[in-house]
Amino acid sequence: MTNKISEITFADVMGSLDGKDDIDCSNKGLTSLAGCPEHVKGNFNCSGNQLKTLEGAPKKIKGYFNCSNNQLTSLDDGPDEVKGDFDCSNNQLTSLHGSPMFIMGDFSCAGNLLTALNGEINDVSSESKAHAGCPQIVEGDFNCSGNKLTILEGAPKIVGGDFNCSNNQLTSLNGSSKKAQGDFDCSNNQLTSLHGCPMFIMGDFSCADNQLIFLVDGPQEVYGNFDCSNNQLTSLKGNHKKVTGSFNCSVNQLTSLKGSPKEVESFDCSNNHLISLKKSPEKVKGNFNCSKNQLTSLKGAPEKVKGDFDCSENQLIALEPPLKKVYGDFICRDNAQLFREEDVRLAYKIKGHYIL
Repeated sequence: MTNKISEITFADVMGSLDGKDDIDCSNKGLTSLAGCPEHVKGNFNCSGNQLKTLEGAPKKIKGYFNCSNNQLTSLDDGPDEVKGDFDCSNNQLTSLHGSPMFIMGDFSCAGNLLTALNGEINDVSSESKAHAGCPQIVEGDFNCSGNKLTILEGAPKIVGGDFNCSNNQLTSLNGSSKKAQGDFDCSNNQLTSLHGCPMFIMGDFSCADNQLIFLVDGPQEVYGNFDCSNNQLTSLKGNHKKVTGSFNCSVNQLTSLKGSPKEVESFDCSNNHLISLKKSPEKVKGNFNCSKNQLTSLKGAPEKVKGDFDCSENQLIALEPPLKKVYGDFICRDNAQLFREEDVRLAYKIKGHYIL
Protein backbone atom coordinates (compact mmCIF):
# COMPACT_ATOMS: atom_id res chain seq x y z
CA MET A 1 0.00 0.00 0.00
CA THR A 2 1.47 3.36 -1.01
CA ASN A 3 1.20 6.41 1.18
CA LYS A 4 -0.83 9.25 -0.26
CA ILE A 5 1.28 12.37 -0.71
CA SER A 6 -0.24 15.14 1.36
CA GLU A 7 -1.10 18.43 -0.35
CA ILE A 8 1.19 21.36 0.32
CA THR A 9 -0.69 24.62 -0.29
CA PHE A 10 0.43 28.20 -0.67
CA ALA A 11 -1.34 29.04 2.60
CA ASP A 12 0.50 26.25 4.43
CA VAL A 13 3.92 27.59 3.45
CA MET A 14 3.42 31.34 2.99
CA GLY A 15 0.56 32.05 5.37
CA SER A 16 -1.89 34.85 4.64
CA LEU A 17 -0.47 37.59 2.40
CA ASP A 18 -2.24 40.73 1.20
CA GLY A 19 -0.48 40.87 -2.21
CA LYS A 20 0.84 44.40 -1.79
CA ASP A 21 4.43 43.32 -2.42
CA ASP A 22 6.35 40.78 -4.53
CA ILE A 23 5.53 37.17 -3.70
CA ASP A 24 8.19 34.49 -4.13
CA CYS A 25 6.94 31.01 -3.33
CA SER A 26 9.33 29.26 -5.71
CA ASN A 27 10.99 25.93 -4.86
CA LYS A 28 8.80 25.32 -1.80
CA GLY A 29 7.42 21.93 -2.78
CA LEU A 30 3.95 23.36 -3.40
CA THR A 31 1.27 21.15 -4.91
CA SER A 32 -1.48 23.80 -4.70
CA LEU A 33 -1.80 27.60 -4.89
CA ALA A 34 -4.79 27.60 -2.58
CA GLY A 35 -4.63 30.62 -0.31
CA CYS A 36 -3.03 33.07 -2.77
CA PRO A 37 -4.26 36.66 -2.76
CA GLU A 38 -6.50 37.46 -5.73
CA HIS A 39 -4.56 40.60 -6.67
CA VAL A 40 -0.77 41.02 -6.49
CA LYS A 41 0.72 44.50 -6.91
CA GLY A 42 4.21 43.20 -7.57
CA ASN A 43 5.72 40.04 -9.08
CA PHE A 44 4.50 36.49 -8.43
CA ASN A 45 6.95 33.58 -8.68
CA CYS A 46 5.73 30.03 -8.10
CA SER A 47 8.37 28.30 -10.25
CA GLY A 48 10.15 25.09 -9.33
CA ASN A 49 7.29 23.46 -7.44
CA GLN A 50 5.09 20.40 -8.07
CA LEU A 51 2.04 22.24 -9.34
CA LYS A 52 -0.25 20.38 -11.73
CA THR A 53 -2.84 23.15 -11.89
CA LEU A 54 -2.96 26.93 -11.46
CA GLU A 55 -6.19 26.78 -9.50
CA GLY A 56 -5.99 29.36 -6.74
CA ALA A 57 -3.48 31.58 -8.60
CA PRO A 58 -3.87 35.38 -8.43
CA LYS A 59 -6.20 36.81 -11.10
CA LYS A 60 -4.44 40.15 -11.56
CA ILE A 61 -0.68 40.65 -11.30
CA LYS A 62 0.96 44.04 -11.83
CA GLY A 63 4.43 42.55 -12.22
CA TYR A 64 5.64 39.32 -13.82
CA PHE A 65 4.16 35.83 -13.40
CA ASN A 66 6.52 32.84 -13.31
CA CYS A 67 5.08 29.34 -13.09
CA SER A 68 7.95 27.62 -14.91
CA ASN A 69 9.45 24.26 -13.96
CA ASN A 70 6.32 22.67 -12.59
CA GLN A 71 4.09 19.84 -13.84
CA LEU A 72 1.36 21.93 -15.44
CA THR A 73 -0.64 20.46 -18.31
CA SER A 74 -2.89 23.51 -18.69
CA LEU A 75 -2.95 27.24 -17.91
CA ASP A 76 -6.62 27.09 -16.89
CA ASP A 77 -7.42 29.05 -13.72
CA GLY A 78 -4.27 31.14 -14.17
CA PRO A 79 -4.17 34.95 -14.05
CA ASP A 80 -6.39 36.90 -16.44
CA GLU A 81 -4.10 39.92 -16.42
CA VAL A 82 -0.31 40.12 -16.16
CA LYS A 83 1.41 43.49 -16.58
CA GLY A 84 4.92 42.03 -16.88
CA ASP A 85 6.47 38.83 -18.24
CA PHE A 86 4.55 35.54 -18.31
CA ASP A 87 6.78 32.46 -18.00
CA CYS A 88 5.21 29.00 -18.19
CA SER A 89 8.26 27.25 -19.65
CA ASN A 90 9.45 23.76 -18.77
CA ASN A 91 6.14 22.23 -17.81
CA GLN A 92 4.05 19.52 -19.48
CA LEU A 93 1.71 21.81 -21.37
CA THR A 94 -0.08 20.30 -24.35
CA SER A 95 -2.19 23.42 -24.84
CA LEU A 96 -2.05 27.14 -24.04
CA HIS A 97 -5.72 27.04 -23.08
CA GLY A 98 -6.30 29.69 -20.45
CA SER A 99 -3.42 32.05 -21.31
CA PRO A 100 -4.08 35.80 -21.33
CA MET A 101 -4.77 37.24 -24.77
CA PHE A 102 -2.53 40.28 -24.11
CA ILE A 103 0.94 40.17 -22.54
CA MET A 104 2.73 43.43 -21.72
CA GLY A 105 6.14 41.80 -21.26
CA ASP A 106 7.78 38.60 -22.53
CA PHE A 107 5.91 35.32 -22.98
CA SER A 108 7.71 31.99 -22.80
CA CYS A 109 6.11 28.58 -23.21
CA ALA A 110 9.42 26.94 -24.16
CA GLY A 111 10.23 23.38 -23.21
CA ASN A 112 6.71 21.96 -23.13
CA LEU A 113 4.75 19.37 -25.15
CA LEU A 114 2.87 21.76 -27.43
CA THR A 115 1.92 20.53 -30.89
CA ALA A 116 -0.09 23.65 -31.79
CA LEU A 117 -0.53 27.26 -30.68
CA ASN A 118 -4.00 27.93 -31.97
CA GLY A 119 -7.35 27.61 -30.24
CA GLU A 120 -10.85 28.98 -30.33
CA ILE A 121 -12.17 31.67 -28.04
CA ASN A 122 -13.80 30.19 -24.96
CA ASP A 123 -17.21 31.06 -23.55
CA VAL A 124 -15.66 33.18 -20.84
CA SER A 125 -17.01 36.34 -19.30
CA SER A 126 -16.33 39.67 -21.01
CA GLU A 127 -14.13 40.76 -18.10
CA SER A 128 -11.76 37.81 -18.53
CA LYS A 129 -8.93 38.02 -21.03
CA ALA A 130 -8.13 34.27 -20.95
CA HIS A 131 -8.77 32.29 -24.11
CA ALA A 132 -8.15 28.93 -25.69
CA GLY A 133 -4.95 29.60 -27.58
CA CYS A 134 -1.70 31.53 -27.55
CA PRO A 135 -1.62 35.22 -26.56
CA GLN A 136 -2.31 37.35 -29.62
CA ILE A 137 -0.35 40.42 -28.54
CA VAL A 138 3.04 40.12 -26.84
CA GLU A 139 4.80 43.43 -26.33
CA GLY A 140 8.11 41.77 -25.44
CA ASP A 141 9.77 38.55 -26.64
CA PHE A 142 7.84 35.42 -27.63
CA ASN A 143 9.50 32.05 -27.07
CA CYS A 144 7.85 28.75 -28.03
CA SER A 145 11.10 26.85 -28.62
CA GLY A 146 11.69 23.28 -27.56
CA ASN A 147 8.17 21.98 -28.15
CA LYS A 148 6.63 19.64 -30.76
CA LEU A 149 5.08 22.30 -32.97
CA THR A 150 4.49 21.42 -36.61
CA ILE A 151 2.75 24.72 -37.52
CA LEU A 152 2.72 28.31 -36.26
CA GLU A 153 -0.96 28.97 -36.88
CA GLY A 154 -2.32 30.80 -33.86
CA ALA A 155 0.99 32.51 -33.02
CA PRO A 156 0.79 36.10 -31.77
CA LYS A 157 -0.24 38.60 -34.42
CA ILE A 158 1.98 41.24 -32.81
CA VAL A 159 5.35 40.57 -31.12
CA GLY A 160 7.31 43.61 -29.99
CA GLY A 161 10.62 41.79 -29.43
CA ASP A 162 12.26 38.52 -30.47
CA PHE A 163 10.34 35.56 -31.92
CA ASN A 164 11.86 32.17 -31.13
CA CYS A 165 10.29 29.00 -32.55
CA SER A 166 13.51 26.99 -32.75
CA ASN A 167 13.87 23.31 -31.82
CA ASN A 168 10.43 22.21 -32.89
CA GLN A 169 9.14 20.05 -35.76
CA LEU A 170 7.98 22.88 -38.02
CA THR A 171 7.55 22.15 -41.71
CA SER A 172 6.12 25.60 -42.47
CA LEU A 173 6.39 29.17 -41.17
CA ASN A 174 2.82 30.05 -42.10
CA GLY A 175 1.32 31.99 -39.23
CA SER A 176 4.36 34.23 -38.73
CA SER A 177 3.91 37.99 -38.82
CA LYS A 178 5.12 39.90 -41.89
CA LYS A 179 7.58 41.90 -39.81
CA ALA A 180 9.77 40.84 -36.87
CA GLN A 181 10.66 43.68 -34.52
CA GLY A 182 13.60 41.77 -33.02
CA ASP A 183 15.35 38.48 -33.79
CA PHE A 184 13.55 35.67 -35.63
CA ASP A 185 14.87 32.18 -34.87
CA CYS A 186 13.39 29.15 -36.65
CA SER A 187 16.51 27.00 -36.45
CA ASN A 188 16.50 23.26 -35.69
CA ASN A 189 13.22 22.39 -37.35
CA GLN A 190 12.20 20.39 -40.44
CA LEU A 191 11.76 23.29 -42.84
CA THR A 192 12.20 22.70 -46.56
CA SER A 193 10.98 26.20 -47.46
CA LEU A 194 10.91 29.66 -45.87
CA HIS A 195 7.40 30.35 -47.14
CA GLY A 196 5.54 32.37 -44.51
CA CYS A 197 8.71 33.90 -43.08
CA PRO A 198 8.62 37.60 -42.09
CA MET A 199 9.76 39.83 -44.95
CA PHE A 200 11.47 42.36 -42.67
CA ILE A 201 13.52 41.35 -39.63
CA MET A 202 14.91 44.10 -37.45
CA GLY A 203 17.32 41.81 -35.58
CA ASP A 204 19.07 38.53 -36.36
CA PHE A 205 17.58 35.80 -38.56
CA SER A 206 18.46 32.13 -38.12
CA CYS A 207 17.08 29.27 -40.19
CA ALA A 208 20.09 27.06 -39.48
CA ASP A 209 19.83 23.30 -39.04
CA ASN A 210 16.84 22.67 -41.26
CA GLN A 211 16.36 20.91 -44.63
CA LEU A 212 16.31 23.99 -46.86
CA ILE A 213 17.39 23.63 -50.47
CA PHE A 214 16.82 27.29 -51.39
CA LEU A 215 16.23 30.68 -49.74
CA VAL A 216 13.38 31.84 -51.96
CA ASP A 217 10.50 33.26 -49.84
CA GLY A 218 13.01 34.25 -47.17
CA PRO A 219 13.25 37.75 -45.65
CA GLN A 220 13.95 40.73 -47.91
CA GLU A 221 15.76 42.78 -45.28
CA VAL A 222 17.66 41.57 -42.21
CA TYR A 223 19.13 44.28 -40.01
CA GLY A 224 21.20 41.84 -37.95
CA ASN A 225 22.95 38.57 -38.77
CA PHE A 226 21.69 36.03 -41.32
CA ASP A 227 22.42 32.37 -40.51
CA CYS A 228 21.36 29.66 -42.99
CA SER A 229 24.11 27.20 -42.09
CA ASN A 230 23.66 23.42 -41.81
CA ASN A 231 21.03 23.02 -44.49
CA GLN A 232 21.00 21.47 -47.97
CA LEU A 233 21.32 24.71 -49.93
CA THR A 234 22.56 24.47 -53.49
CA SER A 235 21.97 28.17 -54.18
CA LEU A 236 21.85 31.46 -52.27
CA LYS A 237 19.30 33.01 -54.59
CA GLY A 238 16.53 34.61 -52.59
CA ASN A 239 14.84 37.84 -51.61
CA HIS A 240 17.53 39.10 -49.22
CA LYS A 241 18.22 42.56 -50.64
CA LYS A 242 19.87 43.80 -47.48
CA VAL A 243 21.83 42.10 -44.69
CA THR A 244 23.39 44.51 -42.22
CA GLY A 245 25.25 41.97 -40.06
CA SER A 246 27.13 38.75 -40.76
CA PHE A 247 26.09 36.11 -43.31
CA ASN A 248 26.69 32.44 -42.54
CA CYS A 249 25.96 29.87 -45.25
CA SER A 250 28.48 27.27 -44.09
CA VAL A 251 27.89 23.49 -44.15
CA ASN A 252 25.62 23.33 -47.19
CA GLN A 253 25.97 22.00 -50.74
CA LEU A 254 26.78 25.25 -52.51
CA THR A 255 28.66 25.18 -55.78
CA SER A 256 28.20 28.91 -56.40
CA LEU A 257 27.92 32.09 -54.31
CA LYS A 258 25.46 33.71 -56.68
CA GLY A 259 22.85 35.45 -54.56
CA SER A 260 25.25 36.55 -51.80
CA PRO A 261 24.62 39.97 -50.26
CA LYS A 262 26.94 42.65 -51.66
CA GLU A 263 28.04 44.01 -48.30
CA VAL A 264 28.24 42.21 -44.93
CA GLU A 265 30.03 42.36 -41.61
CA SER A 266 31.48 38.84 -41.84
CA PHE A 267 30.98 36.08 -44.41
CA ASP A 268 31.27 32.34 -43.83
CA CYS A 269 30.86 29.96 -46.78
CA SER A 270 33.04 27.19 -45.39
CA ASN A 271 32.21 23.48 -45.73
CA ASN A 272 30.56 23.61 -49.14
CA HIS A 273 31.41 22.42 -52.68
CA LEU A 274 32.64 25.73 -54.05
CA ILE A 275 35.09 25.77 -56.93
CA SER A 276 34.99 29.56 -57.31
CA LEU A 277 34.48 32.66 -55.13
CA LYS A 278 32.75 34.59 -57.90
CA LYS A 279 29.68 36.52 -56.71
CA SER A 280 30.97 36.66 -53.14
CA PRO A 281 30.31 39.91 -51.22
CA GLU A 282 32.16 42.96 -52.54
CA LYS A 283 32.69 44.43 -49.06
CA VAL A 284 33.48 42.43 -45.92
CA LYS A 285 33.94 44.45 -42.73
CA GLY A 286 34.98 41.46 -40.63
CA ASN A 287 36.17 37.90 -41.28
CA PHE A 288 35.91 35.98 -44.56
CA ASN A 289 35.92 32.18 -44.30
CA CYS A 290 35.96 30.03 -47.43
CA SER A 291 37.77 27.06 -45.91
CA LYS A 292 36.94 23.40 -46.61
CA ASN A 293 35.81 23.82 -50.20
CA GLN A 294 37.29 22.79 -53.57
CA LEU A 295 38.88 26.09 -54.55
CA THR A 296 41.94 26.11 -56.79
CA SER A 297 42.25 29.92 -56.81
CA LEU A 298 40.91 32.96 -54.98
CA LYS A 299 39.40 34.60 -58.05
CA GLY A 300 36.20 36.37 -57.09
CA ALA A 301 37.25 37.13 -53.52
CA PRO A 302 36.68 40.66 -52.15
CA GLU A 303 39.51 43.12 -52.70
CA LYS A 304 39.71 43.98 -49.01
CA VAL A 305 38.82 41.98 -45.91
CA LYS A 306 38.95 43.92 -42.67
CA GLY A 307 39.17 40.82 -40.47
CA ASP A 308 40.77 37.41 -40.93
CA PHE A 309 40.81 35.59 -44.29
CA ASP A 310 40.62 31.80 -44.02
CA CYS A 311 41.11 29.77 -47.21
CA SER A 312 42.50 26.65 -45.55
CA GLU A 313 41.69 23.06 -46.61
CA ASN A 314 41.09 23.77 -50.29
CA GLN A 315 43.00 22.85 -53.46
CA LEU A 316 44.75 26.20 -53.97
CA ILE A 317 47.63 26.18 -56.40
CA ALA A 318 48.04 29.93 -57.01
CA LEU A 319 47.77 33.28 -55.23
CA GLU A 320 45.75 35.48 -57.54
CA PRO A 321 43.85 38.76 -57.35
CA PRO A 322 41.41 40.43 -56.77
CA LEU A 323 42.25 40.04 -53.07
CA LYS A 324 44.67 42.84 -52.21
CA LYS A 325 44.53 43.54 -48.50
CA VAL A 326 43.75 41.58 -45.32
CA TYR A 327 43.61 43.56 -42.09
CA GLY A 328 43.64 40.46 -39.88
CA ASP A 329 45.30 37.04 -40.21
CA PHE A 330 45.69 35.12 -43.47
CA ILE A 331 45.04 31.41 -42.88
CA CYS A 332 46.11 29.09 -45.71
CA ARG A 333 46.91 25.70 -44.19
CA ASP A 334 46.32 22.33 -45.88
CA ASN A 335 46.09 23.28 -49.54
CA ALA A 336 47.37 21.60 -52.70
CA GLN A 337 50.43 23.83 -52.64
CA LEU A 338 52.44 25.10 -49.69
CA PHE A 339 52.84 28.87 -49.96
CA ARG A 340 55.82 30.58 -48.37
CA GLU A 341 55.06 33.54 -46.14
CA GLU A 342 57.21 35.90 -48.22
CA ASP A 343 55.25 34.93 -51.37
CA VAL A 344 51.93 35.51 -49.64
CA ARG A 345 52.97 38.89 -48.28
CA LEU A 346 54.30 39.83 -51.71
CA ALA A 347 50.95 39.00 -53.30
CA TYR A 348 48.73 40.53 -50.58
CA LYS A 349 49.07 43.22 -47.95
CA ILE A 350 48.52 41.36 -44.69
CA LYS A 351 48.49 43.26 -41.40
CA GLY A 352 48.08 40.20 -39.21
CA HIS A 353 49.77 36.82 -39.07
CA TYR A 354 50.28 34.32 -41.87
CA ILE A 355 49.09 30.97 -40.52
CA LEU A 356 50.03 27.70 -42.19
